[in-house]
Amino acid sequence: MKKSRFFPFERNRYFYGKLLTVRDFESEQKYFNDKRRLLNRLLFGSGVVAGLQVVAVDDKSVSVQSGLALDGLGREITVSSPVTLKLSMMEGFNNNDYAKNVYLCIAYDEKGKEPVHAVANSSARPDEISEYNRVVEGYRLFIRENAPEPAQFEWNEFALATAVLYDDGHVRVLQTVPRYVTEGETFEARLRVEKTLQTPPITFEYEPLGGLFPLAEDPGCSTAGKIRVDVPADNKSDDFVVRWPVRAAGSAGEKGDFGSKPGTAVITIGDRRIQVESACSQTIEIVADTEEKLWEAYAARSMDEALGSPAEPEVVLAKISLLQMGPSYVIDHVTPLPFNELIANAPLLGILARRTGSLPGGGSERAAFTAGASVRQLEADEPPQFSVGYQADKGHFDFTLGLPQQRSAQEEISSGVVDLPLAGGIVKSGMISFGKQERSYYTDEISHGLGPGQVMVTVGLEVADNDMIPDLLNVNESVFYGASDVFQGSDYDIGLPKVSVGTVVYPRRGTFRIGLKLLSPAEGASLRLRWWAMRSSKDTAQQAAAADLSSSEREAAAGTDSK
Repeated sequence: MKKSRFFPFERNRYFYGKLLTVRDFESEQKYFNDKRRLLNRLLFGSGVVAGLQVVAVDDKSVSVQSGLALDGLGREITVSSPVTLKLSMMEGFNNNDYAKNVYLCIAYDEKGKEPVHAVANSSARPDEISEYNRVVEGYRLFIRENAPEPAQFEWNEFALATAVLYDDGHVRVLQTVPRYVTEGETFEARLRVEKTLQTPPITFEYEPLGGLFPLAEDPGCSTAGKIRVDVPADNKSDDFVVRWPVRAAGSAGEKGDFGSKPGTAVITIGDRRIQVESACSQTIEIVADTEEKLWEAYAARSMDEALGSPAEPEVVLAKISLLQMGPSYVIDHVTPLPFNELIANAPLLGILARRTGSLPGGGSERAAFTAGASVRQLEADEPPQFSVGYQADKGHFDFTLGLPQQRSAQEEISSGVVDLPLAGGIVKSGMISFGKQERSYYTDEISHGLGPGQVMVTVGLEVADNDMIPDLLNVNESVFYGASDVFQGSDYDIGLPKVSVGTVVYPRRGTFRIGLKLLSPAEGASLRLRWWAMRSSKDTAQQAAAADLSSSEREAAAGTDSK
């Protein structure tokens, strides 16, 4: 076996009178280290386990937080305390071109510590009689100028097929498709254009092969039978992705190529038109059951394939996008874990499985289709409604259920939600805070649906798929009524801003308005408010009688006037 660095496992056998040498003690450590690293490699893979967030601290420096990662050889990389580094002082940073993207990587490193006098070397020169008494396991941070090859990532080679269609150091075009699809399945092909921020407009096009894998429908990026991607000059992102549906038209057991016809791939960068000569196709296999085939392929891996690792088993922590400013540069933004090198632990996998119904298996790839559901309230006399919307460019279904309001014999109740935009953002602690402290915001006039008359309105602050807090914390919907700061410091504190809420009711129009004052900055573009309007049936009867009396008085007055 080529990857024999872990084998064979040999451990010391002790017996009385055994002469222990340096070799024995070194093999003792190697035995346990190799076994642990082998399990790390095969059970967890490589990537960040915890921490190691990368943030820009100024225009030319980044900070790496403390954390833990595993490299491609199963070795633990530990950063015990945060470190701040200037890009130009880091290993691998090239100073001759600043309009580019660079990649911050971390790798395992170890150094000797505590030099001591070595008696065995006493016959040598005085400057050669020391040995290190300790070995410190550490790390090495460095800059990679070019993006790593897709084959470096195990999940990409196993479940997906990614080909680099074009790469000149500033622009890279990649195409990704699944390695296995079922007969008749509509799957997703993806074309990603990676570029620098100062790259001129880009167009990439080719004529698809068709064959076993024709387009399922007009993908919106097809022109005159060609797949075409246009990246406008005003696109501020360094990644541009286009997806389109493809149908597996063959039978189980067949293999076919997906990609471009020879000689039809062309990329235009600004005024330059370049014919892409490299192969632009990937092989896809049609199977009876994709999940079963993936398990079969996983079980059939050889140990060489399972332990395969690049020559430099580093972990890419961040992509740093630079802008050239005269003779120097500035950091525009930092993208953490651009290749999704993240190791998920068991609790996180459980949460994801409960929320999505499946475990993640495609790196940064999303499922072929996603769905969302919502409920909206109808008037009490309206019939229930159900509608389905589909966004073809995202493969997303929206299910909407309309339910009529429920009115009891004792009271009438209606409810709804409103998103209150927080305009006028301010900068706070390096983040954009959209809500400014001690500023008031007001909703438009809202109809509560109970008709004219007096009602009581209660308003709460709702947390459900809100961008104020991380997505993983939004496992359950919550609504906070009254003073939310009473939960501060408790297990139920999720960082909601302090607010003061008031309402004004317009009885004649059957409407009301909500006012909100921020007592602390809010980190979000809007706040979601849940309102309840209530009116007792007694009040309804009194209002109806008053309306009838008022009508009678008006009729009597009209009769008097006619006389």
